[in-house]
Amino acid sequence: MKKVYTALFLFCLLVAADAIGQTTYFEQDFSTGSVPADYISATPDNTKFNGIGSGATLLVNVVGQALEFDRQADNTTRGYVVRTTDFSPAPSSLYVQFRFQVLSTSKPGANAVKFYVGSGFNVPTPPTNASVYARFALDIQDNTSFQANALPNGGSAPNNPQTFSGWQTITFILNKAGSTLRYLTPLGDLEQQPVDTYDLWVGTTKVFDNQPVLTPSQSVTDFKLGFDDGISKIQVDDFLIRDINGILPVTLLDFTAKPEGDRVQLAWTTAMERNTDRFVVERSRDLGEYVPVGELAAKGNTDERQYYGLTDLNPQPGVNYYRLMQVDNDGSRHAFKPISAIIQVNEPVVAVYPNPSTAVRIHLRLWNAGDAVIQLRTTTGQTISGRLERQAGEADFVVDQPLSCGLYWLDVQTNGQKKVIKVLVP
Repeated sequence: MKKVYTALFLFCLLVAADAIGQTTYFEQDFSTGSVPADYISATPDNTKFNGIGSGATLLVNVVGQALEFDRQADNTTRGYVVRTTDFSPAPSSLYVQFRFQVLSTSKPGANAVKFYVGSGFNVPTPPTNASVYARFALDIQDNTSFQANALPNGGSAPNNPQTFSGWQTITFILNKAGSTLRYLTPLGDLEQQPVDTYDLWVGTTKVFDNQPVLTPSQSVTDFKLGFDDGISKIQVDDFLIRDINGILPVTLLDFTAKPEGDRVQLAWTTAMERNTDRFVVERSRDLGEYVPVGELAAKGNTDERQYYGLTDLNPQPGVNYYRLMQVDNDGSRHAFKPISAIIQVNEPVVAVYPNPSTAVRIHLRLWNAGDAVIQLRTTTGQTISGRLERQAGEADFVVDQPLSCGLYWLDVQTNGQKKVIKVLVP
C-alpha cells in the first residue's frame, strides 16, 4: 500500500464501509492501477470516472497510489476528473470526501482547483452555473498551502482566511432532501444540514457553514474536479461519495500502525457503530495475500467514540501492510483501506513491557540490542543492585530486594548510545 513510514506513524483519516440505509455512489483510492487510464470507462461502475484530463503542459499520473496533476504552465490547459454517468438512484443528499495536497508551487492560482456537483456535465469543459447544484474552490498559495473559497454566483465571496498544507481530507456535505438532515462530522459529532445548503470541512476544521447552494433546482447526479490556474503540482486521493440519509455507518476516525522494534502497535478509533460484532486486523507483504494478526470484539451499537488497539508480535522485516476488517452481526465483512509500517532490521530497540512493572522483576524486550548494558536507579540517582537474565530477544532485570512503589530510571547503553526509560512500580 502507499504512505510508508518508519518510527513516525501515519495518521490516516478513513471513512467506513456502507451500513444499512446508505448508498455509496462512488469510491476510488487509486490502489488497483498504475496509470490514469485504469480508472476511466465509458460505462463506469461506482469506482471509475468518465474522463481524466491532461495536456502537453499539464501531466497526470498515478504516483504513490494517488492521482497527481503537474501543471507546468499557466495557460488554458485544464486538468480534471469527471463523472458524467449519472448516479443511480438519483441522490437527495451527498457526503463527499477526498484527500488533497499541494506538493509544490511556482505560481499561485486563485480558484485553481474547483469541485462541482450537479448534472448534465461533459468531459472536457467546465460546467455552466445552471448545471451546478453546488461548488467550491481551493486557492493555491505561493507555497504548498491552500485556502477554501465558497464560489457563489459570480465567485466574489471572500476566501476562508485559514490556510492548510500537507494531506487534508476535504468533506463536502450537501442536502437536497426537502428536509433538514443530520450528518456525522469529521469531529465525530452530529450536525444538522438545512435544505439546499452545504457545509465544507478541511480536515477537522469547518470552513463554510450552511452555505447556500448555487442552483437549488439542479439535481446531484454528476461531479467534476477541475484544475486550471497557476503553476503547481497537486495530488488527490481516496474519493468517497455517499448519501447522508438513513442509518449512519460505522465510521472509522483513524487507523494507525506504529513500529516499535520487532513489533508494531496497531490502534483505531470509531465514532459510531451499528450492528458490529468484531474487528479483525490482517497483515500482508504484497497487498495480495493477508494473514490474521488478531481480533477484538466491537462495542456493537454506540454513538460514542471507541478506542481499540492490539500488537503485531510477528511483523516481517521491511514493509508490512495492515488491513482492518469490520465484521457485522450478520457475518458481512467490510474492509478498510490498508496502511503500512516499516520494520527497520538494524535499528536497536529496548522497551520495558509491561510498564508498570513488578516489584521484583522488570521485563525487557531487546531488538538488535543483545549487548545492551542495563542499570536501574532511583529518581535521586541511587543505583539499585540486581542481575540481568537474558533470553533470545528479551531479558529480565531481577532486583536483589523488592522495589518500593514509585518511579525509577532504567539506563540503557547500546551501540554507543544511551537511553533512559521510566519504569513505574505500582
